[in-house]
Amino acid sequence: MQTITLTRKQLDEYRTGMQRNAAAFVDLHQQEHLDDDGLFDRTVNHLVNVWGVPVFMAGRLVHLAMTDRLPRGKSWIGVDVSSGSDLCLIRDYRIGKTYPVSARLLPHRFLHSPADTAPL
Repeated sequence: MQTITLTRKQLDEYRTGMQRNAAAFVDLHQQEHLDDDGLFDRTVNHLVNVWGVPVFMAGRLVHLAMTDRLPRGKSWIGVDVSSGSDLCLIRDYRIGKTYPVSARLLPHRFLHSPADTAPL
């Protein structure tokens, strides 16, 4: 068996390419899963079985691909308490949807303005 030696640049290109493949698979199949755990496992299996990525590397590449999808420097959710004392609006910035939620169901710290409290 002959060992192939790759340069640092070739290894980076391989990792980047496989991470892109993972991201494309996640984007394509995200709507089929209710949670990220099932999608994570399925994407790892895809990289290993279709692209021949070593098992020890596949999990890390999928983790990086899924993390890169998250917005940077922004909150994932916003809480609007101005709609009344009993009702709050929760805005999910990742998918662009707003949901009405009873204020009783939210943790007390969500109901304070960001200027009054420390970051969540």
